[in-house]
Amino acid sequence: MDTLRMIHQVVAHPYQFYHDIQGRQRIAWFQGVLIVLLTFAAKMISILITGYAFQNREPHEISAFHEFIWLVVPWLTWCISNWGVSTIMDGEGKFKEIFVGSAFALAPYMLFMIPVTLLTLVLSLDEASTFKLLQQFIILWVAWLILLKIKILHDFELRKVVFITVISIIGVGIIWFVGILLFGISNQFVSFIVDMLKELRLRA
Repeated sequence: MDTLRMIHQVVAHPYQFYHDIQGRQRIAWFQGVLIVLLTFAAKMISILITGYAFQNREPHEISAFHEFIWLVVPWLTWCISNWGVSTIMDGEGKFKEIFVGSAFALAPYMLFMIPVTLLTLVLSLDEASTFKLLQQFIILWVAWLILLKIKILHDFELRKVVFITVISIIGVGIIWFVGILLFGISNQFVSFIVDMLKELRLRA
């Protein structure tokens, strides 16, 4: 399927989109990666063009690396957790479909966050509620697409969709906890090896 057509379809006809991406050779891994990268680009541009009155960070406090991590890590761990939980609960969706489907759920953010952010150049702080409302609408749109993806790809009823979503979020928390724990242990291990080598060098 053509990527541009898929972006239009997920925004205009999301039900049809998630039905269409099921099956062999209908989607490609690179499409999911591309959408995530474009979403990251939209996020960075939005941060950089935000009106001065609406900025809550100094330019030197903005890190592209940190922004990338805060986008990719939650998205990727969500894909892994949702796939694992759905598989246990007899979901029909494959990991490739979850990967690409979750990426295309970010399409509203990718398409509309920059135009919405441009409003900060003409709005006053007294009208900040309008900007925040539009931001929240985009986030809710993305969340709705994610829930719709779970329902259609796995063929779950609404009650089960809610249950799977909650368990998947808990799974994301567990993945983060284990990742942080392993990172801390590996840091301590590396520090121990370095200290031991320094001690051996001093005694040699």
